[in-house]
Amino acid sequence: MYQNSSIDIVIPSFRLDESILLNIFNVERPDGFLVNFYIVADNPSAEIPYGILKLAEEHKINLIRNEVNLGFSKTRNNGIRLGNSKWVLLLDDDIVPSEKLLIAYADAIKSNLDSIGFAGVTNFPLPFNAATRAMDINGTTGHFNAALDNKPLAWVPTANVMLNREKMDTTLFNEKLDKGGEDIEFLLRNSLIYKEKYTPVPGAVVEHPWWDNGAIQTERGFRYGRGAADIAVLDTIKPYTYHDFLNTSESLLLLMVCSAMTVAFYSARTLFLLMFLILFSEILTNLIKTFYKSKGFSLSVALNLFWIKNCYEAGYLFESLSRGRLSGFGERIEMGFAKENPGWFRLNKWKIIKMVLLIIMFTATLL
Repeated sequence: MYQNSSIDIVIPSFRLDESILLNIFNVERPDGFLVNFYIVADNPSAEIPYGILKLAEEHKINLIRNEVNLGFSKTRNNGIRLGNSKWVLLLDDDIVPSEKLLIAYADAIKSNLDSIGFAGVTNFPLPFNAATRAMDINGTTGHFNAALDNKPLAWVPTANVMLNREKMDTTLFNEKLDKGGEDIEFLLRNSLIYKEKYTPVPGAVVEHPWWDNGAIQTERGFRYGRGAADIAVLDTIKPYTYHDFLNTSESLLLLMVCSAMTVAFYSARTLFLLMFLILFSEILTNLIKTFYKSKGFSLSVALNLFWIKNCYEAGYLFESLSRGRLSGFGERIEMGFAKENPGWFRLNKWKIIKMVLLIIMFTATLL
């Protein structure tokens, strides 16, 4: 039997930043709730900071150290299994919690005792350079603060989410997923099993820094794309996949595969012209999108937006084809998970703009 008025806070940590972890520990406790801390160190070679060791020795936190680096899924699972509270709060190890974080969650629990879980808000700082503006326009951080819309959610990033231990699939996070997407798959799996969505708690706020001090996220974008391709084949996610018009990476790959035919029937010039126009139309579309979203033209933001978007798409394509999964070509995941078997070949204004630009430019070269 789980303790209904008890919260286990599970923090997997590779960084072991003492100031960040102590700040989380010092957050205000709600009256009538027992709060347990589980810090799972996933960096065997790192020195445990003195302040963290002291709290562990005083039995104020539970400190566990993995003998080898296990990654997020296994580390979170280890932390979750150590506790016995009904409520499990998952936090990243680089967030700064609001003073009333636990108060907001406790109030939500009192109003929704049987909820599957609660979606908190993870805010990023205001964009301050081309890379962060591009990530903001691209929607890279959109899921992190989705709870602000105050609508039930099928999933939320694990930077700040509270789960009901009584409504968790016992297999927890899929430990085979090591590139990203494990949070999407696990939370959606719970949601589907119990036929519930996560209750938004707009007042449960944490602040998250820009990754790498706001640098362009090439590796992260590519890895997230690979992770999305990994989860797309799983039973939880597959019903929400569909096929769409080819993106830039897929279009260029198709042209390269068909290059001999293109050169034979047309010319090498036509092949390279098409490849250039596909890239150029994408950049122009991103320039227009940048203006539409920020009310100002910025080539540097548009180029960063182009890069972020295509890193993700290239990662998805690479992972699919490297596994011999040709069905991953043109495949997408409907990340809102609104209904199974979503419609194929969807249009939006950006796809239309890109296609129109491509047709106009290619036609102009033939005149």
